[in-house]
Amino acid sequence: MYFVIHNREDMPFAFCTREKLPWAEFAESAEDGPTTQFCQKLARDHNMVVISPILERDSTHGDTLWNTAVVVSNSGRVLGKTRKNHIPRVGDFNESTYYESGNTGHTVFSTQFGKL
Repeated sequence: MYFVIHNREDMPFAFCTREKLPWAEFAESAEDGPTTQFCQKLARDHNMVVISPILERDSTHGDTLWNTAVVVSNSGRVLGKTRKNHIPRVGDFNESTYYESGNTGHTVFSTQFGKL
């Protein structure tokens, strides 16, 4: 079973406008942030693979923000992440205000249930 988590319960849906603040304060680590930890528990408890989009803060690269999807196995192990490659810029919908273009390529994740 695959399950996609949209947002943490303490983070509202952040529309990508020209306003970067206060939304950037919700950015977190993809590897061990609160959303990833929550998804790890869900995956273990329900024997499912979880794909969760997050606003990632990459502290190893100067706090760069990425539009990232974290992939968690049914055992709760983080299989990896992928960062959005194409950043839309249409009128007031301007994700480039927040994110850099991804640098992870198109990773294939092998899970108990199949490849993603």
